[in-house]
Amino acid sequence: MKRFGGVRAGSVFVALGMLLGVVACSGDGTAAPGSTTVAGVTSSDASTDSSTDGSIADSTNPPSVGTSPNAIPNDVPNDVPNDVIVSFPDDSSVASWRNVDDSVMGGVSASTSSWVATGEGGAMEFTGDLSTDNNGGFASTLSRVDTGLGMRAAGARALGLRAFGDGRTYLLQLRAGPSGADRWISRFTPPSGDTGGSSVNVELPLSSFEPVNQFLRPVDPQAALDPASISQIGIYVLDGQVGQFLLVLESISALR
Repeated sequence: MKRFGGVRAGSVFVALGMLLGVVACSGDGTAAPGSTTVAGVTSSDASTDSSTDGSIADSTNPPSVGTSPNAIPNDVPNDVPNDVIVSFPDDSSVASWRNVDDSVMGGVSASTSSWVATGEGGAMEFTGDLSTDNNGGFASTLSRVDTGLGMRAAGARALGLRAFGDGRTYLLQLRAGPSGADRWISRFTPPSGDTGGSSVNVELPLSSFEPVNQFLRPVDPQAALDPASISQIGIYVLDGQVGQFLLVLESISALR
């Protein structure tokens, strides 16, 4: 079996797909607008909300880091409304997210999700330590299942994340479709907080999301990704990126 990031890809992702699948919680709030888009990233300031259930998993050849583009030039008129899908105005909005790590399969990675104050209100801080020991290698934070996500995302051409990180590449997973069983993933690399510690806007076009099954294997979609059917959001760190990690997420918005 092929090794990936110092650990057998099959063991990590297959176990991940088999053992993950549900999560819980809620939240709500307001976020801020963006500003200038440069190479897929935009400067500015803002905030985020919540939702539930997720999973990802294996492939002998899992998608490589940075497979999906982080952005495309923003040519949409400024008067087209963008709705905040997720924001974190207070502690309760983060309490609706649940961490699921490789400890469910014997690994030793550990993560937490907590609320932190920002200049614009608040954010979720996803942090922890990723290890490939004991055939582990993933950590995640997942929102509760919430059809309100799709209602707010309807008509979106892209998702806009206000975030900063640590230079690592993270994976955003959407659960969608009539039953919420469809999974779509896109990778993003927010700028490191070392460059100033302020959030930037990262744009993920819907076209950058790839359909996968619970084992993260690419699949032929039954239909195109319909943002109106999004019911859960998950964020993962994996791909053998071992060590302490940090992602601060202020908001996710529907860009039209």
